[in-house]
Amino acid sequence: MRDYGAASVRVDWPGKHPPVPVSPLALHLVETFLPAPRRSPDPQHAIPENALYHGDNRGILAHLLQNGLPGKVKVIYADPPYNSGVRWTRRVRLRGPKPRGASMLMGRQAQYDDIWDAATYLQFIYDRLFQLRDLLADDGSLWLHCDHRHAHHLRCLLDEVFGPENYLNTITWRSQTARGAKVNAFYFPNSAHTLLVFARNRAAPTCWHQPKKRFVLTEREAAAAFMRDERGFFRTSDPGTYSFASLKQLKAQGRLYAPYGGEVIVDEAAQRVYASNGGNIGVKYYLETLDDGRYAVERAVDNIWDDVPGLGTTPGEDLGYPTQKTEALLARIIETASDPGDLILDPFAGSGTALAVAQKLGRRWIGCDTANGAIQTAKRRLQAVIGEQAAAGAAQDGFAVYYAAGAATEAARLAPQVELSITPIQVEPARIRVAIHRVTAPALDGKARHLRPDEWPAVVESIAIDPAFDGRVLRAVLADAPQRRAATVTGCYELYVPALPTTVAVRVADVAGGETTIVRRVQVE
Repeated sequence: MRDYGAASVRVDWPGKHPPVPVSPLALHLVETFLPAPRRSPDPQHAIPENALYHGDNRGILAHLLQNGLPGKVKVIYADPPYNSGVRWTRRVRLRGPKPRGASMLMGRQAQYDDIWDAATYLQFIYDRLFQLRDLLADDGSLWLHCDHRHAHHLRCLLDEVFGPENYLNTITWRSQTARGAKVNAFYFPNSAHTLLVFARNRAAPTCWHQPKKRFVLTEREAAAAFMRDERGFFRTSDPGTYSFASLKQLKAQGRLYAPYGGEVIVDEAAQRVYASNGGNIGVKYYLETLDDGRYAVERAVDNIWDDVPGLGTTPGEDLGYPTQKTEALLARIIETASDPGDLILDPFAGSGTALAVAQKLGRRWIGCDTANGAIQTAKRRLQAVIGEQAAAGAAQDGFAVYYAAGAATEAARLAPQVELSITPIQVEPARIRVAIHRVTAPALDGKARHLRPDEWPAVVESIAIDPAFDGRVLRAVLADAPQRRAATVTGCYELYVPALPTTVAVRVADVAGGETTIVRRVQVE
């Protein structure tokens, strides 16, 4: 299945070696989220197919390969470390509107180190590329996200592992616009990232849905950029290999253009269509006229992506997690390279952008990350997306969270303190009310002391409730995880339970990354 070093293109470094076989990690189901139906939740505790894994992705990928997923993944979006030399942190800030002029920023929290020597970094990537290749479907593709530091090395590694014949393209994404001190960078600022795109088997052929860019213009903007006739604004394109019959048909439709004020001449004898005043004829492509008097035009997408905004121009998406990518970028990748129902894999999930977009687009997904902060951020984000889908009546499957043996977590020492009450409000069908009265976050070390007791939602990121806790796995059927930074949790919830009495678990996560789970036995009153 694996073939090391057979390709004609190689890159070497001191100590390079074929990947050492790795044992699949032991994985433990710790949490699920499956929004409850209108009545009592499923007593069978169904485990959703979508999965978020916390641990070293190499052992997790080995687990996936051993458990039925070779050749099953349609798109792999891999956004690994870049060897940037940075110790990345995330912003810890309060939620909600800014209170009485006080700062919302509570400090910064370490997330992961991206500091490597070049040989260790390249071996790290190399070890995982073979696993990713073997997970891809025959018509699948890998999108490897990198930057100027190692794009050239990674292209050579991909040629070696996937074969140069499976190279599809190199996408240049303008991820930001140079501003501030960066505009004075020596020999131009770095404002772009690179996406190296490889097929598993280009001859399959690889799944491909050509994307289009859509622009909406005012009449003045359209007049400045396009020609106009009695049918509207248009642009022209060279006829290329159009046959004589096709050109005649376009002429009859009024869709051929002759430059220099000339006319389109059809010469039947010579089987030729030409412009009377010289120059080349063009095929007209008209702009779409919209109801509001504006005009829309579609253009092909090439390998320069300067129309997809970076996070700096979409602050509403910013979760405070370092190196977060935008949903528009992942939407273009996933829509281009997969179909609804296909499986998407992100082995370096980070803030969960690829997973959230896959969920929104009706794809199945798997995500992995070693950082506890990444798992927490992605989990809350997915709870919000799936909760919104459930509220809108859309079909969705929820997700499961697995921890690998030895995965580090800081939740225990950062645990928030929670005051709450859980009371039955109905016996048939059984229903309860969960009310949060106060939450304090010791990890903030008194920095939020300006908050009044009733402003406790400012320190809470999310609340998840399992109405039938089995003592092992938190199977949440309700999650309050607002995504907009100005929004806060509500703190009071009513939900159905399978029956009374029942054991209820309430997990509260604070803005500093701390989590605590309160377990209460609820009796019939």
